[in-house]
Amino acid sequence: MESNEILKLVITNIQKIVPNISNETIDRNSVLSPLGLDSVGRAELIEQTLEDLHLQVSRFEFHAAHNLGELADLLAKQFKKV
Repeated sequence: MESNEILKLVITNIQKIVPNISNETIDRNSVLSPLGLDSVGRAELIEQTLEDLHLQVSRFEFHAAHNLGELADLLAKQFKKV
């Protein structure tokens, strides 16, 4: 799965966690905290996305992402390893 496809999945999961968020406010450069996700929300987002991708990898690596694009890229990298 490519990074852009994973980004769409991440955005879908953000919308589940923060239900009143507008799709237009989210893109590759978006940062989680302004979107309403704190550390617990971030952990929930990563966990849900890993489940959706059927990946069982360390969650620690994903905390290095500074925005959604970087997160999607890291997830895509892990997905390609499987």
